[in-house]
Amino acid sequence: MASEISLNSWLRKYWLGLTAVLAVISLTAQVFILAGLTRRAEQNIRENVHIVQEDIESALDGVDSFIYESLYGGETAVVPSRFRILGSEMDPAELSQARIEVMTSLQSLVSWSDMIESIVVCTPRDGEVFTLEAGKDGSFPVRRELKTYFGEKILADELYGIDRYMVFEGDSGTHLLRIMRIDSSYIVVCVSSGKLLKTLQYANPNGSDMAFVSSGGRILAGSGLTGPLGPETEGKYIRVGGRLCLQTGYISDRSGWYFGILTPRRTIIGNMAAYYAVSALLILSLMVALPLMFKRLNAKVGRPINAIAGSMEEVAGGDLDISIATDSRILELGTLTRSFNHMVSQIKRLKIEKYESELRVQKATMQYLQLQIKPHFYANMFNIIYSLAQRQDYDAIQKVSTAVVAYSRYMFRDASEMVELWRELEHVRGYIEISRIRYGSDIRCEINSPEKLRGALVPPFVIEGFVENSVKYASVPGKPFLASVNVSLDGDGETLVIEIRDNGMGYSENVLSSDWRNHEIDGGHIGLTNIYNRLKIVYGDRADMEIRSENGAVTTVRIPYISDDVELDDEDI
Repeated sequence: MASEISLNSWLRKYWLGLTAVLAVISLTAQVFILAGLTRRAEQNIRENVHIVQEDIESALDGVDSFIYESLYGGETAVVPSRFRILGSEMDPAELSQARIEVMTSLQSLVSWSDMIESIVVCTPRDGEVFTLEAGKDGSFPVRRELKTYFGEKILADELYGIDRYMVFEGDSGTHLLRIMRIDSSYIVVCVSSGKLLKTLQYANPNGSDMAFVSSGGRILAGSGLTGPLGPETEGKYIRVGGRLCLQTGYISDRSGWYFGILTPRRTIIGNMAAYYAVSALLILSLMVALPLMFKRLNAKVGRPINAIAGSMEEVAGGDLDISIATDSRILELGTLTRSFNHMVSQIKRLKIEKYESELRVQKATMQYLQLQIKPHFYANMFNIIYSLAQRQDYDAIQKVSTAVVAYSRYMFRDASEMVELWRELEHVRGYIEISRIRYGSDIRCEINSPEKLRGALVPPFVIEGFVENSVKYASVPGKPFLASVNVSLDGDGETLVIEIRDNGMGYSENVLSSDWRNHEIDGGHIGLTNIYNRLKIVYGDRADMEIRSENGAVTTVRIPYISDDVELDDEDI
């Protein structure tokens, strides 16, 4: 047999750390180089953006200056009195003249300024809003939306707190609006975002995208961009159109828009081409070498470990007839498989010994518990026969003797064996007959059990023990005694529910408050602890017992439902 080598020696043979070191060096260098190039590119772009920022803000200020000049100066200027006439004049001729003058001024604004796309004047009058409008070709949809939107706001008196510039998002797109108020009229100027975008192009490196973004993250204007964009990703790489781009920009003090530039990552890292070529060659070499190394490692280490793991799962599932071949040359794997086989053999032997020991303990416990019951019953029986003999009631002696014989046959059966429910109930009827003769009282027991449950298997002496307990503690001379036994299935049909009631005084507070499940109760009721222990021996945690007082003593026993046509295994008994 070839000599064994240790697992550590085998692993060191294939993992000397070269692959890990090269990978770490490659990734670290890439991260640092990319970070440096990103900082440099971001700094250059920000310098250009700072210059363009002043141009954009100046352009927005120029729109303001042009509007004021057109309204208040020059040949086509409209003095505020004309707007006052629009909202209050009653003379139709004067009102018509004012509208003509305002429209002339609006048309001149749109015609002479490249930055203005359209203008809408909204004037409230007599519960309505009258509008005048002018605009370039193709601006009719936005003018219609502006008239509707601002008309509703003015009538509802909701147009307050107007900013110098505002973003209007409608069906026709998103627009930057300059809003002014003269007297009772509102002048809404739609600024051309295309002109602003051209100004931003001066800070645009080759291959970069530009965008104007609203405060809500929506792109108002841009060169083919879609999706959310905003200041929260400033200075970071984001994915746009399937490529990574560095985002830089600023927020306009005039409009509140975010002016952003997206520079492709490939533009920034263009100088890293040689580095990437070497990295690609290294990665390609590793891609070829690693599968071969993994294949060899898997054959020598992975498969034996998987075989051990699979065998351990089978052992956990209860299969102890299993072993693993010990043909590995790796020292640790050989030791592990031999130890595993020895462990399985030991577990199998100990399991058999433990099972046999548990059977002996269980049988001895059941016999001890049964001995606790038998003297109690037989003392009562002898007392009955003795009393009848004193009275020379020979007919009663014959009757009770017959009952005692049937009772004795049942009592001396093996307490560890299960019995059909109908046999236990017949035993209860025999006990009631004996008690009626003994006490000479009206002692009765009503038994309610469905016919389909007659064959259910139950531990012997359980129901009879509770009925005897009721007769002993609840019957009073001169008072009719009634006990009832009710047998049923719970909702899922898997649990047999047995309820025993009597018409006595009920369980005492001492009994209800005591730890009767674990200890015998002072002053009687030894049967409670006895029967509970028997149920736990037979069923374990699947059995439960509850006592309470409810117009008498009530005991409820819940045990698994087992039919007499089902073959019992170790788990059932």
